[in-house]
Amino acid sequence: MNLFSNGIHWAVKALLGLALFGGLLFGYILSEVDEGGELAILASYQPTTPTRLYDNNGIVFAELYRHKQQLLKYQDIPPHVVQAFLSVEDNNFFNHFGIDFSAIMRAAVVNVISGRIKQGGSTLTQQLAKTVLNNRKKSFIRKFVEALFTLQIEQEYSKEEILEIYFNLIYLGHGTTGLASAADVYFHKDVSDLDVAEAALLARLPKAPVDYSPYKNPAASKRAHLEVLKLMAGQGFVPTEKVQGIHDDFWEKYWPIVITQSPSQSTWGTKLNRAPHFTEFVRQRLLKELGEERIYSGGLKIYTTLDVNKQEIAQDELRKALKKHDDLVSGVTVNYAGGADRGLVGIYGFLGSLFPLAPTFVSRLDDKANFRVALEKELIDAADVLSLLTPADNESAAFTEFQKRSAVFGKNLHVEGAAITMDHTNGYIQTMVGGYEFTPKNQFNRAVQARRQTGSSFKPFVYGAAISERVVGSGTGIMDAPLTTLTEEGEGWSPQDFDGDFQGMVPLSRALSMSLNIVSVQVFLRTGADAIIDFASRLTKADKSRFPASPALALGIAELTPYEMAVGYSIIANKGRNVIPIAVRYVIDQSGNVIYNEESVARAELDREREDGSIQVITEGTAYILRKMLTMVAMGGTAANGLHSPDQGNYRGVAAGKTGSTSSFTNAWYCGFDPKLTTVIWLGFDKSSISLGRGQAAGVLAVPIWGKMYRRFYNGENYPEFGDEHGNDPMPDEVQSGGTCAYNGLSPKPGVCPLTQNLTLKPITVAGVTKSVQPNRQCDGDRDHHKSIDFREFLQLEYQISDEEIGKTERKFKPKTD
Repeated sequence: MNLFSNGIHWAVKALLGLALFGGLLFGYILSEVDEGGELAILASYQPTTPTRLYDNNGIVFAELYRHKQQLLKYQDIPPHVVQAFLSVEDNNFFNHFGIDFSAIMRAAVVNVISGRIKQGGSTLTQQLAKTVLNNRKKSFIRKFVEALFTLQIEQEYSKEEILEIYFNLIYLGHGTTGLASAADVYFHKDVSDLDVAEAALLARLPKAPVDYSPYKNPAASKRAHLEVLKLMAGQGFVPTEKVQGIHDDFWEKYWPIVITQSPSQSTWGTKLNRAPHFTEFVRQRLLKELGEERIYSGGLKIYTTLDVNKQEIAQDELRKALKKHDDLVSGVTVNYAGGADRGLVGIYGFLGSLFPLAPTFVSRLDDKANFRVALEKELIDAADVLSLLTPADNESAAFTEFQKRSAVFGKNLHVEGAAITMDHTNGYIQTMVGGYEFTPKNQFNRAVQARRQTGSSFKPFVYGAAISERVVGSGTGIMDAPLTTLTEEGEGWSPQDFDGDFQGMVPLSRALSMSLNIVSVQVFLRTGADAIIDFASRLTKADKSRFPASPALALGIAELTPYEMAVGYSIIANKGRNVIPIAVRYVIDQSGNVIYNEESVARAELDREREDGSIQVITEGTAYILRKMLTMVAMGGTAANGLHSPDQGNYRGVAAGKTGSTSSFTNAWYCGFDPKLTTVIWLGFDKSSISLGRGQAAGVLAVPIWGKMYRRFYNGENYPEFGDEHGNDPMPDEVQSGGTCAYNGLSPKPGVCPLTQNLTLKPITVAGVTKSVQPNRQCDGDRDHHKSIDFREFLQLEYQISDEEIGKTERKFKPKTD
């Protein structure tokens, strides 16, 4: 009896403990569901609205989102689409209360018989509950939470409302959230236009979007498609005798499409983005300011400074030029003149094996790259075999690694480029092209990230510093003759001009037009490294540490980005006043509130600088003189032919700018501006040691792109003129006029200047200096030049000198490309 009573006692305790545990568990589950908190998520559900980027004219040019969604109403979904999903996911949907016990038992039996998980028993409502609770930590308790949440959904919403929410939330692969997004990615259709066969393909995706993706696994998708159609027939939604015909007809048309599509096809592949490098530039900046969640899910409106029409012109012209030059140098050889009939190369090589022909063709690569190519073609295989026959494991591994890297090296030898345009009156970045294309493997933005030697395009900073320091004036004569100086290491260094000739005494303005290296070095030596580095740093806003204090700085060995060069030239174009580049004007949230305003910050900073006088980065007089000198470069110097020739740039307006080519033709720059816009063009290889080809200088490659872009920018409209609305372009008060010989920079008296007979002098300007240049007669006012001219034509136009008189001079001006 004692034992029996003790047993009852313990049994009662166990039952009470179990009841207590059950009650606590049930209470915990209720608290986890948070009294219908998850239901509030469904009640307030809104699709993720893409963040849109607008250009300066209010045109949408890009979207940012993780998964693109479009809100569907239940009545917008065709019945056969609903039937397809219910046939696969929940054929008893309209009869159960959220949990289908018969489906659970049926699935259990099938799974036991098959020995694996072959069928699931969850209802469509349970799938919806699981989707909403997806952010919760997985646990045993969560299964109970999902079940209870399922019952709450069924109690709160009608079956049609549940289906509507389901079709807007379900993930169907390839970045598609919701049925509308999936219909667009897989079929480029609206949901209302989907037919039975298309609905059957989509219906198999929810539980295994990768396994049944038509892009990733088209064969598996095709097999599953037939199974879904049979399930629909079994439910009476499709006539059984038509199943095979619907299947065959669909795949006859769809198979050629899916096997030619990228397996990575997604909503990102179809999203709007007309300016990818600029969009990425803006995205990275705003991620720091606003955060990832706001950018991708906030439905923001980002108003930028881009001009999408100009952007597409810049992309088109740069891409055409890069494609043309890449095709030109795609072989190992390239002609001295810049091109070769590649069909003749093989014949030439054959004849060269028989006769000692002259080396008409030269490699586009530098010495190291040529060695790599020769080693790979002639020696590496033999050396590798030899290493296998000898105890040379390390050497064999080295040869294998070399072959791998050579393959990568060869595949990436493509000409690249960049273009960036700024409105120098307000700092708006209007175009930004960071390369030939923007792909998952090629997202490097060369416009803002690629630091490359600038060559002669750096010379305006050297000359500008000298003028600012009152060391020289634009008409100062400097001797272009052999020069040797010592480097910091104590070694002799002799700079050379582009064509190896020497011009003798030349004025500074003409030296810049001809891009004479020796004159630039002499200006550097007169001015000093510190003043030039300070001047260049202030204009480009690059740190002083990036400018070497060597005389070679005068020839552009400093490495700068196109963005930095554009800032420097923009300040010159803006009369020496500061330019703060901006890409984003302001950002508005979905409620219409301005949550970020970069433009107002920039304007406030410029207003402050106007008040304290620091807005003048360089004096207006220095900027005026540099602009006049750079106009001479564009209109009659190294840029003239590429800019104005009908078969090249075909630009008909007035502009200013400077070309820049580096040693071995590894970089080609043109930095130029007109009264409205400043644009920098760069071309080169991503591997900085590779040459663009013999003779492929900036005047040949970069300048024509600039000219074509600007011609299309204005599209037949009148080109803008430097000066005010009345055509006046007065000199700043600090600039003094003086007369010098336009040929050699000396005082233009008889016997000194070879061009003084019947000469009407053009004033040469110097910043604030009158004693260094003494005029000996009255001079005309400045005149702009409206056509492409060489120096002979320039003298005839500006000074009314006859061709015969010019012919008497001892030296002739030789047109140069850099």
